[in-house]
Amino acid sequence: MSDADRIFLETTRRFAPPKLARDDVRIALELAQIAPGKPLADLGCGYGRHLRALVEQGYTSPYGIDRSSLLLDEARARAPSAQLIQADLRSLPLYADSLSAAFCFYSSMFLGTHADALQALREAARVLRPLGSLVLTQDNPVRLAQKPSASFSEDVPGLGRVVEESTFDASDSVERVTKRIEAPDKAALSATFVIRYYPPPELAALALGAGLQLKRLEPDAELNHETPQLIALLEKNG
Repeated sequence: MSDADRIFLETTRRFAPPKLARDDVRIALELAQIAPGKPLADLGCGYGRHLRALVEQGYTSPYGIDRSSLLLDEARARAPSAQLIQADLRSLPLYADSLSAAFCFYSSMFLGTHADALQALREAARVLRPLGSLVLTQDNPVRLAQKPSASFSEDVPGLGRVVEESTFDASDSVERVTKRIEAPDKAALSATFVIRYYPPPELAALALGAGLQLKRLEPDAELNHETPQLIALLEKNG
């Protein structure tokens, strides 16, 4: 178990309400146009909040793939009908052409280098069926560049003081987020998350190199600093 996994679990389940996951899943399903019963996966499923929303929408046995045993244990409790697999997104233990659709919420594929991101997309393309859909969500780099440094702190009952500091480097569209949980009766937890974001032209080029095409981007308009996030529909070449 890493500090990063524990911090992600403890903070996200307190600050991200279930409705947010349900909205994410609703939009992703509308874009993917995938019928219940078809094989699909949540890549980087975390503790299962999106898996649970998928089950509630009638997709009773989605795959949930994550590298963290801690997060998968939590996912098992939230979505017991899901098929959970511990694996790295750069090396998926799934057969080629086995999925009709896959989802990756909040840049789970882009937590490493550019080469890591390309390999993760290549693996997603490999396991998707021809013309299968991959829906990605990520923060808007234009919005982040508007305010490249940010800090946040809050006392959370039952957890402690949560402190977050982030910096965004517009030259390579990489955000570094350091989170700490400080409690008087426990050792402090601290971890730094490195998240890579891709403006639409760069995302389209990255996808093309992985055997995918950028078919649609939401919002379908010029980006500005008020756009909260980007949702991309990618399709495997036929």
